[in-house]
Amino acid sequence: MIKKILLVSTLLFLIEGVFASAPWDVLRPGIELATIFNPIILFVSLIISLVLVGISFLAWNKSKSKRLLIVFGAFSLFFIKSILMVLDFYFSPGIFMNFAVQGFFDLLIIGILFIALFKK
Repeated sequence: MIKKILLVSTLLFLIEGVFASAPWDVLRPGIELATIFNPIILFVSLIISLVLVGISFLAWNKSKSKRLLIVFGAFSLFFIKSILMVLDFYFSPGIFMNFAVQGFFDLLIIGILFIALFKK
């Protein structure tokens, strides 16, 4: 039953994508919904990043592991990014925290987590 539902929904998605004016048009309702809830999403992301920074700090403080210190650094960058995105939303919408700056932060965070993963 689940396979049939999955097959039908996949076929409908593909058919809609073929007849749409652009392949990404099927994503527009989701993008519009995310745009409407952007302030809420930003604050939830800020709170979650603050909690992650706190938990990683407590974990590092308990074990004094270099790996956990690196993870703490990655979550700290994520928290800084969240603060800057909230500030950017209210003071300079999209001017300061454009895609290039967000991509740079994401690259740093992924790089730091990669280092923490393979640190001995």
